[in-house]
Amino acid sequence: MVVQLWVRYSPILHPLFVGIGFCLAWGIAGLLVWNVGSTIAYSIRTSKRMHQIPCSRCQYFTNDHRLKCSVHPDIALSEKAINCGDFVPPPSLTLEI
Repeated sequence: MVVQLWVRYSPILHPLFVGIGFCLAWGIAGLLVWNVGSTIAYSIRTSKRMHQIPCSRCQYFTNDHRLKCSVHPDIALSEKAINCGDFVPPPSLTLEI
């Protein structure tokens, strides 16, 4: 009975199913592009924030995984260190005459 109804009404319903399939396919493609774009934007924002951390350019940075900073080892290389009040650039190696 169901097969007979489907065969009888399939020419009428065919454009409807084609339209629904078209919209679903483009909707999924749009969501995929949106997701990739938002992931890229989030990565750019995070990397800009991480490049503001001055620890690797500080005189007190030890570059050792056991003690990263001799002044503030608890906040070294984290977002809390962005406005570190004890930041001192390393001495320059230029000779001033």
